[in-house]
Amino acid sequence: MSVSTVAPIDVQPLVTLERWRVRETRLGQRHFVGYCVENQEGRVSSAIQTFDIGARVGVTSSGRWYLLSGWPCFDGEAERVWEELAGQYGIGETKDVSIEFMAPRNL
Repeated sequence: MSVSTVAPIDVQPLVTLERWRVRETRLGQRHFVGYCVENQEGRVSSAIQTFDIGARVGVTSSGRWYLLSGWPCFDGEAERVWEELAGQYGIGETKDVSIEFMAPRNL
């Protein structure tokens, strides 16, 4: 199964992720990995540029906004997309830094 192309930013500027995680690469890039509510599919973002922990909204290098809903959690489809993209781009080992993206009141 291949990774599908996502809608252009002008069509879908905001994505809501449930069952999300944040992965950090060896180069320090961080990516949202989760279930896209709007499209009902696994999604991996481009590199995160900014994140508002209070609003739980991040902006990635593509300019898309990601709203994190709920707690960090495993999503099989999102993980499959991550593994495919990581292999395609030779990302290698990553670490889960999701806890850093939760507001202190939620810990």
